[in-house]
Amino acid sequence: MGDDSHSDTVEVKGDWRAFRAALVNQEHAHRQRFNQQQQANHVVTNLSAASTAYSRRQASKITPGDWAHVLPEAETGCLLLAPETEEGWWRHSVVLVLNHDAEGSTGVILNRPTNAQLKNVVPEIDYSAPHHRVLANRHVSMGGPMGTEKGARCLVALSHTRLDGATSEVFPGLWHVSDFSAVKPEHEPSLMVFVGYCGWMSGQLNAEVAANGWTVAAASAANTLALVNASARAGDVMGESMWATMRGRLGYPRPGNLGYDTPNFGAEGPL
Repeated sequence: MGDDSHSDTVEVKGDWRAFRAALVNQEHAHRQRFNQQQQANHVVTNLSAASTAYSRRQASKITPGDWAHVLPEAETGCLLLAPETEEGWWRHSVVLVLNHDAEGSTGVILNRPTNAQLKNVVPEIDYSAPHHRVLANRHVSMGGPMGTEKGARCLVALSHTRLDGATSEVFPGLWHVSDFSAVKPEHEPSLMVFVGYCGWMSGQLNAEVAANGWTVAAASAANTLALVNASARAGDVMGESMWATMRGRLGYPRPGNLGYDTPNFGAEGPL
């Protein structure tokens, strides 16, 4: 037993991603303090107790509901932010990776909300079925370029809450609905519905990240969902607000060239 007043340990219970975020924040605090001391003293050989205490205070600001940071590579549950110069489907997109393994990767674009209801976008579904009736009036988002063909559209649903036997966890606080038949009316407010998805073959996403094709990030569920909801409420159909805000939270400057036409996504679905 001894005096642990200068302990450099960060303790975050629960979500391991929040624990990692605290470590990232602590490292940044160390670097900032170290650089400040170098500028003041010209030569610094080690971090002082004051620096350690400062880092602990900074790390303590990380909470399970408020964090975001850059990652070196993709993983299940990460966010992919398109480069500022990207065009087409991916322009200003923020993609949530639902699965990433040796066989490939799948995800959905989070920031392409529409005012269209599912029953109008995918009329071929039998909405007399109870679980489909729950989804019928939900506004849909454009999830990606794959699975958007008429007559063969792919639906993806995410939930803010866990549905027993019907969901798989993407990360703590967000679940992927794997069994639509288990969806009940009381689940409707927690659901986000997407038409289409994003897909990568084995190794493809890793190669794109290595070529600086994406900025990879981790963010808390609360942080991510707050931006998704704000984007939808604002009618930000091309997702500029969420993309720019998330980049800002990662430390990137806001670009000055935002603003362009909205996509054609009417009653007949994405064209």
